[in-house]
Amino acid sequence: MAAYLQWRRFVFFDRETVKEPAGPDGGGAGGAKPFALPPGITVCDSGRGSLVFGDMEGQIWFLPRSLQLSSFQAYKLRVTHLYQLKQHSILASVGEDEEGINPLVKVWNLEKRDGGNPLCTRIFPAIPGNKPTVVSCITVHETLNFMAIGFADGSVVLTKGDITRDRHSKTQILHEGNYPVTGLAFRQSGKITHLFVVTTENIQTYMLSVKDYPRLELDTHGCGLRCSTLSDPSQDLQFIVAGNECVYLYQPDERGPCFAFEGQKLIVHWYRGYLVIVSKDRKSSPKSEFAGSDPQNSDKQILNVYDLCNKFIAYSSVFDDVVDVLAEWGSLYVLTRDGKIHALQERDTQTKLEDENGLKNRVIRVGTRKSQLARIQTDSVVEMLRKRYLSLHFEIVAMSTTGDKILDTALSKIGEKSLFTKELENALERNEVDLVVHSLKDLPTSLPPGFTIGAICKRENPHDAVVFHPKNYGKTLNSLPEKSVIGTSSLRRAAQLKRRFPQLEFRDIRGNLNTRLKKLDEKDNFSAIILAAAGLRRMGWENRIGQILNPEDCLYAVGQGALAVEVRARDEEILDMVSALHDAETVLCCIAERAFMRHLEGGCSVPVAVSTMLKDSQLYLTGAVYSLDGSDSLKDTMQTGVNYPQQNQEGPNDDTQYVGITAKKIPRHAQEAAENLGVELASLLLSKGAKHILSVARQLNDAR
Repeated sequence: MAAYLQWRRFVFFDRETVKEPAGPDGGGAGGAKPFALPPGITVCDSGRGSLVFGDMEGQIWFLPRSLQLSSFQAYKLRVTHLYQLKQHSILASVGEDEEGINPLVKVWNLEKRDGGNPLCTRIFPAIPGNKPTVVSCITVHETLNFMAIGFADGSVVLTKGDITRDRHSKTQILHEGNYPVTGLAFRQSGKITHLFVVTTENIQTYMLSVKDYPRLELDTHGCGLRCSTLSDPSQDLQFIVAGNECVYLYQPDERGPCFAFEGQKLIVHWYRGYLVIVSKDRKSSPKSEFAGSDPQNSDKQILNVYDLCNKFIAYSSVFDDVVDVLAEWGSLYVLTRDGKIHALQERDTQTKLEDENGLKNRVIRVGTRKSQLARIQTDSVVEMLRKRYLSLHFEIVAMSTTGDKILDTALSKIGEKSLFTKELENALERNEVDLVVHSLKDLPTSLPPGFTIGAICKRENPHDAVVFHPKNYGKTLNSLPEKSVIGTSSLRRAAQLKRRFPQLEFRDIRGNLNTRLKKLDEKDNFSAIILAAAGLRRMGWENRIGQILNPEDCLYAVGQGALAVEVRARDEEILDMVSALHDAETVLCCIAERAFMRHLEGGCSVPVAVSTMLKDSQLYLTGAVYSLDGSDSLKDTMQTGVNYPQQNQEGPNDDTQYVGITAKKIPRHAQEAAENLGVELASLLLSKGAKHILSVARQLNDAR
């Protein structure tokens, strides 16, 4: 689902035209004249302290920070592609020595010299065999062990081994297709190497660390030349593909977030946490998507610098006929067809935070998990805060938690109480973030000292949902064949559904929503899986919901469907700020649920379930405990009277916590009544034998 949010605009970069170096005396007109690029430039790159250009005459040019241009004759005719490695003084180029002859790849060692020129360590034809075709793109792995070349006929050639030496590498055709290859990128994660391949019509990835290089198609749309890039670790090394309607982010095995940036994209780069996009004005006439920017087209182009994490535009400006955008010496450089170089220098933090009136805005750092769902949830909370506090700047800090890292073990078996919260709370304690956004169901009912839940947002549908394998569309759990396998990572869901649907089998399934849906759709291991309806709706996948489980079928988890904002309990400023997000009805329901859970001493390692409703100032709580197989259970319902403020009505300013929640604007007596309701219902079930059921369930789970 594309993110159609209203992005705020800032001016975080200063723009100036690069001038020629001053004369020997340090003065004169030399320093005031714009620096002029060599004519006939065909391709650009940067790295190792220089901007690098290739031209129509076969020369390769180097522009160091001193702006003293130098060049050498690399080809007899023209240079068509350059790839400068960032960690090595190695430059790979593609060009032509003879008209109509297969283009040549040349590898240059810039630290060694041959007659004054860089040493050419290797020359080989770009195309294996003699089949004529056009080279479209090239990329080299920073280890120097892989080189990939894409072609207009849809093929990709892979060189494996030391790409700087003929005798230590092997070249083969990795990919063949019907659409021009427009982008390539290597991604290294630990010992795993992937190659992303994008064409005008599709996106795929190859795993190069496994024999036979298994391929996976990620999507059925592509992009034009120079419209893809790889992000840095701050964005999880995602492959970014910019279409004319949206910008898509990909991991090697799945699609990630999508952003609705309209306009024909011409150039895409990643720069120090920012996505840089050069696009045509929407009113301009369309061009070939494969052809890239047209040298004859002098329409003005828009350069936008996006901060994807924090949803703002850090810079926007109009340029005439952009040739390329390069990054070097800590700045961005925009090259235009008139031969000028425009420097974009990022402002320092203090300058960024000064608005037009000179007032300093505070930066509020918001912690979150890195998963796509967590980011969507955090974005929604930050957007609500932005609308209320226009002068504040919110910066999102994403991190991995224990629960995100351990994906091959059932949650109930890990034995960690704060699977998805500990790392975030550590950052909060160290003042690295000011607040943290959680799914409330992930938060233990007893928080560490010094922390509190400062806001609980309006609850999404708290019920569980069934997502069916494509072959089972239109069915329900009741209508599935006997012995059908249902996937769930929750003891609570499994216990209830085993009791309700004894003809079905239930097995663990781990991973984020994307991963679990992928396991469901691409394999026949599961007939259906059970997920939270709230998560599916927030991800924009409501159409995958085949059945909503009502409380008669399956009670939900404590806090399910609600988002919580955790803060430092003594940070009054932040606590006051986030308290505006409290939804009174959700708060009271969740206080009752959490009090019920805490008094039972339950958690993810035992099946405890609830259902709440607030109607006519009466709060109803249904709670239940189950054995692991669902054969033994206790369930009951209680109610209590509560009065809570209507919209925009304030209650007493009271910092008392109820099961870890500080709700300043909700009357204390209402919160007390909700908490007492949860405790009383738990006491009732304990008196009927709930402790024994939970104790046995915990022992059996530990023994599994």
